[in-house]
Amino acid sequence: MGSPMKMEAPVCLINNTSDGKLEANPEAIDILSRITQPVVVVSIVGLYRTGKSYLMNKLAGAQKGFNLGGSVQAETKGIWMWCVPHPRRLEHTLVLLDTEGLGDVEKGDTKNDIWIFSLAVLLSSALVYNSKGTIDQDALNKLRFVGELSDLIKVKSTDNDDEEAEFSEHFPIFIWAVRDFTLKLVIDGQVVTEDEYLENALKLKTPERTPKNEDYNKPRKYLRMYFGSRKCFVFDQPSADKEVLQKMEQVPESQFKPDFVAQSKKFCDYVFKNAEVKRVTGIPLVTGVRLAKLAKTYTEAISSSNVACMEEVVLSLSETENKAAVQDAIQYYESKMDESVVFPTETLDQFLYLSRRCENEAVQIFMKKSFKDKDQKFQNQLIELVQKKKDDLCRMNETKSRERCETLIKKLSAEFEEALAAGTYSVPGGHKQFMQDLDAIQEKYKTEMGKGVQADVVLKDYLMSKKSIGNNILKSDEALTENEKKMEEEKATRKIEEMKSQVLQLEESQRNQKKKDQMKTMEENMMQLIDKMVEERRLMKCQVERVIEEKNREMQRYRSQGSPHANMYQAQIEDLKEKNNKLKADQSDSCDFLPVIEAFKKVSCAIGPSIIEMAGDMIKKKVTEKWKKYQA
Repeated sequence: MGSPMKMEAPVCLINNTSDGKLEANPEAIDILSRITQPVVVVSIVGLYRTGKSYLMNKLAGAQKGFNLGGSVQAETKGIWMWCVPHPRRLEHTLVLLDTEGLGDVEKGDTKNDIWIFSLAVLLSSALVYNSKGTIDQDALNKLRFVGELSDLIKVKSTDNDDEEAEFSEHFPIFIWAVRDFTLKLVIDGQVVTEDEYLENALKLKTPERTPKNEDYNKPRKYLRMYFGSRKCFVFDQPSADKEVLQKMEQVPESQFKPDFVAQSKKFCDYVFKNAEVKRVTGIPLVTGVRLAKLAKTYTEAISSSNVACMEEVVLSLSETENKAAVQDAIQYYESKMDESVVFPTETLDQFLYLSRRCENEAVQIFMKKSFKDKDQKFQNQLIELVQKKKDDLCRMNETKSRERCETLIKKLSAEFEEALAAGTYSVPGGHKQFMQDLDAIQEKYKTEMGKGVQADVVLKDYLMSKKSIGNNILKSDEALTENEKKMEEEKATRKIEEMKSQVLQLEESQRNQKKKDQMKTMEENMMQLIDKMVEERRLMKCQVERVIEEKNREMQRYRSQGSPHANMYQAQIEDLKEKNNKLKADQSDSCDFLPVIEAFKKVSCAIGPSIIEMAGDMIKKKVTEKWKKYQA
């Protein structure tokens, strides 16, 4: 699945430029572009000087890395990145993003804060919000950026009245880390969990329409709407010793309070277990390569004051990725054929079998790397390119066979040709010797191995080239009567015609073999596509069900508070259930794949018009059979 990436130290991923813009750092983009593994991306945001970098170093399994600093001056500028092997998931890379502290007095630019926050949201699997003290109104006001996300991020390119409600389907899990927490987790005399503490802090005030209550409720409503999956951790102060706090990256963990050490471990364990591979709707898995392109594209869009449209970014990325997937697949097919096929192959079946096996593996590579391939445009390009290359190799196979057979005939007939040139057969009884020697050449030729697919054709051509010479020898042979000459001529003609007929039958058989191979290739391409579509729909269904669960939980919370927002969530749940029912209906009806079948029939027609109906009917039958197996 790709080699792991182990960076020795973090690098800056997103720079602040001198003109107040943001730009992706080419060095960091290059590092990501070399990571072919799926990535789990964890970002941390919050006020500067709140200990964000310490938590990120813990996730990286290191004491030093992200700069902790020991003064009141903010250390992290822009967004810094550290890629390490994931400690719990084999063949996955953990990408840690430490963001510039919000509210940096030296910066004095709130626009930069919302840009940084938006990029952290867009790029993350898990978003950690780091604050100090307690979850109070001031801490929530610092999250005002959440309410401004819709100004910079759109899910779809078309206008959508329910755009904000869809964010929760695409946003990361949200983790609130409360540092230097000194209170008891008690509400109304009852001990509560950290999560209950967070949810209590997010309760709305009623009535909601008073200006004061609207200001109070606004950050809470957006946080609850956008981040359906929420978790809270509280941390004791690491140490009472100021010097220890100023040098946390230098002192051993034994100098920290045991509760703080245990809380840090609990936090890391949760992130490692619950932060999933970064997903974007339309992209099955985000790898480092894809994350690099997303980071660059999102940064350019946001920094240029344009809205970052997730759908448009995915479409743009899919165009680039799918082109590359076609090239990678066709290069694999070519190199694998060069490695697998020794020309000439003994039979056409052998060549077609090897080709189909290599193509099947090439399509697997394409399927793994491609996504959002509308109307199978790029897969059909691959099919056409493979077919063209296969035709070229098939002709090469025939050419190599012809060359080998002609060389063999020349070798076996050397003495025969010398005898012809010397007039050895132009004597009474010479025709009989001529035919015996020619038959002997044929027998030796047929016993030789490695001649390839043109063996019969080359032999036929050679025999045809000797027909007129044999007739001349026959006519001048004084040892034969006229009647015997006539009989010998008819016999020779019959043998030639039989050979011609055999060659024609062989050529027809090879044409049929190629047609069947094309149909088999189409079927295997189709089956791989069905496998991919089924898996994509399974993931979509899981995602929708997860969001329904989150929305339902939120609706129940609003209802318990007597809030009218419960009705809004009810409507969203109904829409999601309808979407989920459609996915279930699609899974129960193979007719949903008819447009895909039609797309394959079109490419079948381009490759071989005579097989289009056979291929179309055959594929439809196979798809229906396979789909029934999936249902079962």
